[in-house]
Amino acid sequence: MPDLLELPTQAMTTDPFASILLELALLLTMVVVARWLTNRFRQPGVLGELLIGVLVGNLGYWLGLPFFDFIMSYGAASPVFDEVWKSGVSVGDAAATIFSTEEMAPGGRGDQVLQLLSGDHALANVNTGLSLWLFSSLGIILLLFRVGLQTGVRQLREVGAGAARVAVGGALGTLLLGLGVAWLLPLDLSASGRFFVAATLCSTSIGVVTRMLDDVDKANTAEGGLILGACVLNDVIGLVLLALAIELVVKGHLDLPAVAWLLASSALFLGAIVVFGDRLGRPLAHQLNRISPAEIRFLAPLAFAFLLAWLCSTLGLSGTIGGFAAGLILSDEALRDQTKQMLVPLIAVFAPIFFLLIGMQVNLAVFLEWPTLLLTLALLLVAIVGKLAAAKLAGPGVDHATIAFGMLPRGEVALIFVGVGRSLNIIDDSLFAALVAVIILLAFGSGMALKWTTTADSPGGEALVTRINRWLTLGRD
Repeated sequence: MPDLLELPTQAMTTDPFASILLELALLLTMVVVARWLTNRFRQPGVLGELLIGVLVGNLGYWLGLPFFDFIMSYGAASPVFDEVWKSGVSVGDAAATIFSTEEMAPGGRGDQVLQLLSGDHALANVNTGLSLWLFSSLGIILLLFRVGLQTGVRQLREVGAGAARVAVGGALGTLLLGLGVAWLLPLDLSASGRFFVAATLCSTSIGVVTRMLDDVDKANTAEGGLILGACVLNDVIGLVLLALAIELVVKGHLDLPAVAWLLASSALFLGAIVVFGDRLGRPLAHQLNRISPAEIRFLAPLAFAFLLAWLCSTLGLSGTIGGFAAGLILSDEALRDQTKQMLVPLIAVFAPIFFLLIGMQVNLAVFLEWPTLLLTLALLLVAIVGKLAAAKLAGPGVDHATIAFGMLPRGEVALIFVGVGRSLNIIDDSLFAALVAVIILLAFGSGMALKWTTTADSPGGEALVTRINRWLTLGRD
């Protein structure tokens, strides 16, 4: 009996789309399993999608199944797709442009990618690569659109001084600490690549934090409000850093006029959204709510999100900023209550696929090498220390330990960084796996730590909180 994942390749001459349908069915089944497990154990959905992706991806890769072989090399193949798309050259010429002579030698990374894109399963792999690129790109835009809808212009304007200090201090501290560690470690990265890695760890995940605060009944406390406000501003900072990191990587050097323009245009664009967004959003939401029948009401918000993403890309900003801005503008309560529910199914299809693909590209075999373990530990320390120190800026009258642990999780924005870095071919297998491992460990560990330190009968929890608060308030009292 032929292998199930071999059937589409044999049928490519009759229906090239057949293999994509099977792969999409497989991915969505994995999403169902991941969501069931995370709901059962009260964990963020993104965490389950990452872990299922890692486990299933490595199992399929170790079994030698063609689909999983290609996914594991998808990061290295993405620049080849981009080069073919931009220049129209052949796959072989594109690979020779992307990879060095050593990498194109038999058995090298470039040679492996070339075999995947020109060998027996080449047509299936090309179709798969283009489809995954489309699914992932849509998933990123829709994910940030949802984050913007959940955030809202009003919430951004109401971010308090304490939350702003924690957000800016945490992002800046993590960035500087990450740059220092990236320079000390023996990484084969350019200066722009090191900035990209450091910036990846700057944003706290509002999705993971919301679930954590609900679990410990802290969402409606002063600490919970401060953490969520800081997370909202962190998302904005993270998206600007992403646009800046991409600019540096693409240019390959520090182009001061281009960087200044990027920062100024990002600040002006997002500032205009914060100041005037609801004035545009309220009448727009009113008109959208009048669309009939209700089933097509979600098309206009999607069109608006894609339009702003295109506009930002045209202006030299990241398209993700446009998706986020569209969500901010359309976050009117009436639209959010009525239309968001219709957007959920579409977002639920594409956004999880992006997280699955990130997990499926993590090769667990690299953790058998001590440099990967050292790199993971170093990045984990950067991610923790940078945010813990920022809790010192929260001000008096709050529990600093709760804020410190609440700011630790990384999630959606960090994973977008990782995915973009992989597609730009600036992070290798070891660094990619280390970054994903840090995101998973922080999502698990910070939730456990917060629950342990906020439960009255936790052994040692009260003493630990006391020590952390004493350290974080040192010099303030």
